[in-house]
Amino acid sequence: MYSERASRIAGSTLWASTGDAATTRVLPDGCMDLIWWSGQLLVAGPDTRAFLARQEPSTLVTGLRLAPGIAPTVLGIPADEFRDQRVDLT
Repeated sequence: MYSERASRIAGSTLWASTGDAATTRVLPDGCMDLIWWSGQLLVAGPDTRAFLARQEPSTLVTGLRLAPGIAPTVLGIPADEFRDQRVDLT
């Protein structure tokens, strides 16, 4: 099950997903996300193609979707360094 709601941070959305299906197709939207998944904090995207996210059933994944241009400013790294990737924030 997937849900989302507005964040207190302008231009961002909080979302959560519980693994109802083994694989979920994430479509490109030009945004970057900070994702908490199985004890790791990841930076995701921006994507240029659909990404297949494999999630164990009943596993909770939460994220903060940042509008285009926000994540590179916060992280101090150009967005193209993360293009089509999921990178551990460490």
